[in-house]
Amino acid sequence: MQNKKFLTQKDEIELFLNTTLDSNIISIDIEFMRRNTFFPEPCVIQVSDGKNHACIDLTLKINYKKLFKNIFNDKNIIIIHSCRQDLEILYMIIGYIPKKIFDTQLAASFLGYKYQIGYANLMSELYNIEIDKTEKMTDWKKRPLTENQISYALNDVIYLRKLYEDLNSELIRTNKINFFNEEFRNLINEIEWKPNTNNAWKRIKSINNLNKNTQDLAKIICVWRENKAIKLNLPRNWILSEKEIIEIAKEYYYESKINIPPNNKVLNKKNGGQEIEQEITKFYKKTDEDIKIIKPVKINSNDRKVVNDLYEYYKLISLKNEISPQVFTPKKLILDYIKNKDQHSRLINGWRRELIDLKKVSTITEQIFNQN
Repeated sequence: MQNKKFLTQKDEIELFLNTTLDSNIISIDIEFMRRNTFFPEPCVIQVSDGKNHACIDLTLKINYKKLFKNIFNDKNIIIIHSCRQDLEILYMIIGYIPKKIFDTQLAASFLGYKYQIGYANLMSELYNIEIDKTEKMTDWKKRPLTENQISYALNDVIYLRKLYEDLNSELIRTNKINFFNEEFRNLINEIEWKPNTNNAWKRIKSINNLNKNTQDLAKIICVWRENKAIKLNLPRNWILSEKEIIEIAKEYYYESKINIPPNNKVLNKKNGGQEIEQEITKFYKKTDEDIKIIKPVKINSNDRKVVNDLYEYYKLISLKNEISPQVFTPKKLILDYIKNKDQHSRLINGWRRELIDLKKVSTITEQIFNQN
């Protein structure tokens, strides 16, 4: 069993997790499929303690929450590269998120590496190790897995322990470990572990180009599409594409009718239109307090220079400290700060406050903040 790299039986998985693994620092990666479904389909989880490695089948009819309880506990440190998607899938599998997580991608962004640097590129830059990515688009549901698939999958975890040790040491050496830990907690707190249908419209960038009334209609249709996709567990674009949502919203605004595209294979031409129209009717019957669709943050054109000046100042500080500007200064954080005049904003508090000159920030923003 020790030489077997793909575990497909409950007893051999239990033996590996509870006996073979010999560390409280565990590296993981998850392979999944999401071609014909709304929700990702977990296929394989790779697990390593730095010496022992295995791929574990996630398609079995077993209780994975119980199976993984000894590794996803409060004591073990879980190492992941670019953790968000893996954690969302892990939450689907076991119903909770481990307390101690180290994201090597985020750690690298605090140490002068490119924002959201890929695992293969980071391994190449740090250790001159080339990671084979030829199986990236492979079918992870197909059984049995090939030797190439297993080798590819294991490569995503066997080096993570060393990567964690080196990045963690460097964060400590450069006095950034607390910055990293705080930012990671913020990112985790922002993740919506269950679909938030009211925010579905944010996926469509062109929605802000519409007039106010058509924009509201498009948002309603987005929410309806999201709920429909969840109910049927089908990709959003199988219900309606983004272009179709915009076209339907415009058509309803100008002509008060809804035409489902004739080539749509999911929606009934008549019933689909009726469902959307019912959602529109329900929306406009609600009071303002009932409507929970969040409106985008908008900045007055006169304030745009202040936003840009603030961004450039923060960017200068981030580069000086070898922290990725996208991590140190997310544009949305600046926009929210300016729009809401929020003195509790993370932009001027927490770990960022230790690096910025608050008087400089006040000088840049005084034109806006002193307005009556």
